[in-house]
Amino acid sequence: MGIQQQKLYLPFYTVQTLKDRLEWVINLRWLAVFGILIAVPIGRQMLNFSLAYPQMIIISFILLLLNIIYFFLLHFTTFKSEFQELFFAEIQALTDLLIISCLVHYSGSLQNPFYFFYIIVVILNVFIFPGILIPLMNAGLACALLTGWTLLEYTGRVPVYQLGDDVLSPAHIITALLAFYVLTFAGMYIIANFVQNYRSLKAIIDEKNKLLERSMIERQEIFRYAAHELKSPITTIQSTLAVVDYTYSKDLAPEVRDMVKRAENRSTQLLDMVNEMIAITKYKQGIMVPDFQCVQFCGWLKQIAESQRSYALQKDIRLNVGTLSEEITICFDRSEMDKVVVNLLSNALRYTPSGGQVSIEPFQDKTHYGFCVIDTGIGIEMEDRDKIFNEFYRTRAAKQMERTGTGLGLNLVREIIKKHGGRLQVKSEVGKGSQFTVRLPRGKNRK
Repeated sequence: MGIQQQKLYLPFYTVQTLKDRLEWVINLRWLAVFGILIAVPIGRQMLNFSLAYPQMIIISFILLLLNIIYFFLLHFTTFKSEFQELFFAEIQALTDLLIISCLVHYSGSLQNPFYFFYIIVVILNVFIFPGILIPLMNAGLACALLTGWTLLEYTGRVPVYQLGDDVLSPAHIITALLAFYVLTFAGMYIIANFVQNYRSLKAIIDEKNKLLERSMIERQEIFRYAAHELKSPITTIQSTLAVVDYTYSKDLAPEVRDMVKRAENRSTQLLDMVNEMIAITKYKQGIMVPDFQCVQFCGWLKQIAESQRSYALQKDIRLNVGTLSEEITICFDRSEMDKVVVNLLSNALRYTPSGGQVSIEPFQDKTHYGFCVIDTGIGIEMEDRDKIFNEFYRTRAAKQMERTGTGLGLNLVREIIKKHGGRLQVKSEVGKGSQFTVRLPRGKNRK
């Protein structure tokens, strides 16, 4: 059964919601069985009521057996359609009404105020079923069952079980039944109106969410299309500038040569941004095909750190790489996880002043492995902690320290880690540094 598909005739977003609400009812029945078994000795020993206790115990065990059946059907049976699921819910509602009617009869009928338990079933029906027809039919059945048992008792066709010595007069019986009818249908009407308003509002919200989701998909498509269209001319510009710089650099005036070099660097930065834009949209649209490879975890981290060491030496920053007591082998999409480590390390180096320190520390436990990138850099303000993962966002302090930057790196890092089922956590203190922790689940292919 496709529980993720929305159907118009259901009052819920998915059939799974119907299953959740049937779970409520099943849990209520466990409580009902427990309540009956507790009420029997209390009524017999402490209150001295002359009721049909053996029959009540039998009914409680019937209810227990039915609830066990319902439980297993709900959790282990695959229904072919939503209508079958609703039919299953209606069967439960009908059996509940029949069991309540028997319990009311054996426990004092209209003398027992618990006959209003019928209303609980009626109210639950309003929440479970679409429309008002089925709840209305069940409410009518509840009234008919209570009225039928009362007439049978009053005419002497079935035994009467009383909580006291007084016999109910016809006026009392009629008044009690009328009160029950009014409360049942009035309560159902009020709750049905509330539920209908809720469902109408939810339908509007769901429609708006669909429009928003469609807009986000269209935005990502435009984003990716624009990035692809920009990539080719930028590559051409970059290669042309490289040729000019290589071929004619000796013939150019120093200021012109400097302009060409800066234009080449800017085109490289723009091409990197375009590539990141393409990668981000592929991850968000789920079209990135993973290429799994197995590596030695600590050796892999050290290899990537070494690729950043020249930049660290240039800035006079100590770059440290930790190790584990025992090397582990991990299998993941290496090309994408390389981007995660490179982005986090390069950011740490860029935003750490000269004379500072950057460390990458691996860790593992029984369920996860990962690494921390720790720096003694400028830190991140509290209000910027969540924003740094937004597309194109850069903090004011980052812009002041480094004019170049796309604002896409951390967004890409978050998407990659999310696709790997991991988490990215940030701790930071302004002026003292930051710590980015990547935590990934151990996979079945991990050795």
